[in-house]
Amino acid sequence: MKNSEVISITSLAYGGDAVGRLSDNRICFVPGALPQEQVEVEIVQDKKRFVRGRLRKILFPAPERITPECPHFVNDDCPGCAYIHTTYENELLWKQQQLEDFLLRNNLLDSSQIHPPYASKNRFGMRNKLTLHCQNGVAGYFGKDNRTVFKLEKCLLAQDGLNKLIPAIKNCSGQRIILRQTEQDGAIIVDNAEKMLTETLPGFGNFQVSADGFFQTNTFVAAEMVRLVVEYIRNSGHKKLVELYCGTGIFSICAAENIPDLQCIGIEISEKAIAAAGINAQNHQLFDRCRFFAGDAGKLLKKCSPMDDAVLLLDPPRSGVMKSTLLQIIDSAAAEIIYISCAPDTLTRDLKIFKDSGKWQITESGLLDMFPGTAHFETITRLVRK
Repeated sequence: MKNSEVISITSLAYGGDAVGRLSDNRICFVPGALPQEQVEVEIVQDKKRFVRGRLRKILFPAPERITPECPHFVNDDCPGCAYIHTTYENELLWKQQQLEDFLLRNNLLDSSQIHPPYASKNRFGMRNKLTLHCQNGVAGYFGKDNRTVFKLEKCLLAQDGLNKLIPAIKNCSGQRIILRQTEQDGAIIVDNAEKMLTETLPGFGNFQVSADGFFQTNTFVAAEMVRLVVEYIRNSGHKKLVELYCGTGIFSICAAENIPDLQCIGIEISEKAIAAAGINAQNHQLFDRCRFFAGDAGKLLKKCSPMDDAVLLLDPPRSGVMKSTLLQIIDSAAAEIIYISCAPDTLTRDLKIFKDSGKWQITESGLLDMFPGTAHFETITRLVRK
């Protein structure tokens, strides 16, 4: 076949690659192109049913195309951003389209049950944490080959304080460097993973988290996500919350603080995160209504019995819920489920299992753009027992 070809771009796939078709009708994935564009691509990966192309020339640009502000996007094959060559409105439109494709194509919901997207307050300068890698004295991100580190001058997604720390990292090798910024602690290079930092969630107060622990990187969108969760639990009328993959206990604590008499149990594999959750419950004076346990979610689920009249909150990693745990959840006596996901593909996989069980009804879902500029987004999906 020809090494290059001119194609028309019709859509954006989940992950950010543009989609078009070759003259032989095979799908061609092209990073950096946009719908409505005619582009010349070089074929770099040739499969039986699809190919991957490298963008060589834009013959007719899309009206939504803009010049990327980040030099790394163009020069270093930085895999972090997927959409900064188009307007934010267009980015949101296509992320919403991707979520709808997952849910509608698999007959999980109809379009009226999918909420409009919730946009980030800022597209740039919102990340409160960066993880850099060191290679041959250079600190930066891995390129798209996932092996070579390019030198990071500045990340447009990061808060200003973090970018100011990057030049101070010199002559490093073979290690991972974490940069964090909080209102109370300022911007720091983490040199002690055991150190506790104070994160502030607008409208909900302060929370302790270990310096290398997890906290949502976009606090503005995180606050909206917590607000929605609290609203769902309050409207359910149930008085028990069981939170799996609870991290430092943010959802449970915020819910208990805003819903009188709500009793919460949280389970998390990380003992360090559970220790922080205990501190947070104490600081918010909720130690009597929020209990946290360290261990595997599937193994500890029985500790939460009885689960009658309970809302079950799931916030698993990108890989989704382990199938054995999912089957336990399906057969539990929980009344409602709130499923938070940062990966619509594994979310869809898990929701299909819920639906096929015949025991759960998926009622609504929505997108929150926690990670503007990138290929990723968060979703909140609600299920009720039939």
